[in-house]
Amino acid sequence: MRLRLTVFVATSKRFYEEAMQIVSRLKDCGVRVHHPYFHLDPNAVDGDPELKSQVTLQHFPEIDESDIVYALLPRGYIGCSVTIELAYAYAKGKRIVVSEAPSEFAVRSLVSEICRPEQFLARFESK
Repeated sequence: MRLRLTVFVATSKRFYEEAMQIVSRLKDCGVRVHHPYFHLDPNAVDGDPELKSQVTLQHFPEIDESDIVYALLPRGYIGCSVTIELAYAYAKGKRIVVSEAPSEFAVRSLVSEICRPEQFLARFESK
């Protein structure tokens, strides 16, 4: 039996700095977190099709282990990789929470809830 909640944080490489702060705060609250591979150079990943595929596929088992998928989508921006992750999560029956409505209208049907980062984090920090 798993005792801790697990959250998968998804976002574009454009927003890694803000995502790192969210991940850190969630971990401080005792939440188990899966997140983008901050240690990898995003330009190197994008420039290597094999590595990009490998990274994408490595996230699927992490999504499987997660209770919630939280997507950081400033100004609604959602890239191809995050779209794939959310579609996978939806197909697996995961709760999908996003920071803002996705600019891609087709993705909006996958979303369980829209919740700004501070509101999302408050759910865990008050416990």
